[in-house]
Amino acid sequence: MGDPIKKTIVVVGATGNQGGSVARTFLKLPHWKVRITTRNPSSLAAQALEALGAEIVHADLSDSDTLAIAFQNAHAIFLNTDFWMTYRTLTATMVAQEEHQSVEDPAKVAYQTEVSHGKNAADAAARVPTLERLVYSALPGISKLTGAKYQSNHADSKGAVVDYIETELPQLAQKTSFIYLGAYNTNALLSPILDPSDGRYRYFLPLSKAARMPIIDVKESTGLFVRALIEDEAPGTKLLAYDNNSYLTYGDICDIWSKASGNDVDFTTVTVQFLHESMKIPMELISSLPALEEYGYTGSLKVIQPGDLKTAVRTKSWEEWMMGRDQKAILEA
Repeated sequence: MGDPIKKTIVVVGATGNQGGSVARTFLKLPHWKVRITTRNPSSLAAQALEALGAEIVHADLSDSDTLAIAFQNAHAIFLNTDFWMTYRTLTATMVAQEEHQSVEDPAKVAYQTEVSHGKNAADAAARVPTLERLVYSALPGISKLTGAKYQSNHADSKGAVVDYIETELPQLAQKTSFIYLGAYNTNALLSPILDPSDGRYRYFLPLSKAARMPIIDVKESTGLFVRALIEDEAPGTKLLAYDNNSYLTYGDICDIWSKASGNDVDFTTVTVQFLHESMKIPMELISSLPALEEYGYTGSLKVIQPGDLKTAVRTKSWEEWMMGRDQKAILEA
C-alpha cells in the first residue's frame, strides 16, 4: 500500500507568532502538508519553517492574484490579518515627519487596510473547491458588542472581517471557524510598572481587580487550538482560546506576578484619560479597556471555551510560564 494522501494547510502569517505556532504544529502531523505564505520568502522566519519541511509561497494580502495561487488545492487555511504593522509604520512616519495634523489617523488607515486584506483572503478562499476548513483569527468587534459605547479599531477591523464572511460569503461561512485568542502572555497589560513616586511596582488600569482576562502563550498554544478546530470540531465554531487555568482576575494576576518576581505589587484603578495624558499611551491601545469589565472579553458572542473542546488541549498555565521565567526578565517586561 502507498502512503496515505496528505492534506494541505495554507498558513497566512506564518512568520508571525500565531501563524508560526500553527505551521510548527501541523508540520509535526504526518497527514498534513504545510504551505506558508509570506511577502519575504528569504526572511529568517520563512527559511526556518522551510527547513522544517514547509513549502514557501510568495503572496501578499493586498494582491488577490497571489492569494489565488497560494490557496490552490488547499484543504485548510489559517488566516491571520495584521492591524499593527500598518498602525506602527504610519505612527512612526508621523513622529519622524512631525505631521501629526496633516496625515490620516493611523488607526483608521490600519482598520481599512486590515479589513481589505481580510476580504481579499476570504474571497480567494471562497473560490477554492478543495477547501474544507478556514480558521480566521478574530477579535470581538467592540463597537458592535457595546452598542458603540466603546470603540477599538484593532478589534473592530477583525470583527468586520467576521461579519463579511458570515453575511457575504455564506458558503465559505459553512466551512469557517473563528479563534478568539486571549491576551498574549507577554502583553504589557499583564505587567506592572515601577512607580518612581515611591519605588513600588504598580498596575495602573481603568479596571478593578475583579476584571477577568484570558491569557495564552501564543507561540506554543495557538497551533494546538487551531488543530482542534480543523480536525475535531464542526465548522462554525467560535473558540475563546486561553491556556489551562489562565482565565484570571487581576487579583490573581497580581498574586502570580508577585510570587514569580519576588516583589510586592499594588493595583491602582485610573481612568483611560489618565493613562493617555500622564503615561502617553495611545488611545488605540486603551480606549476600550473598560469594556473588559463591563461586558467581558467576548461580550455576547456565543463562544466555546477550551474545556468544551471534544479533544482536550493541554497547555502550560500562565502561572507556570511566569514561574519559569528569570526574575530579571519579569521586572524588565
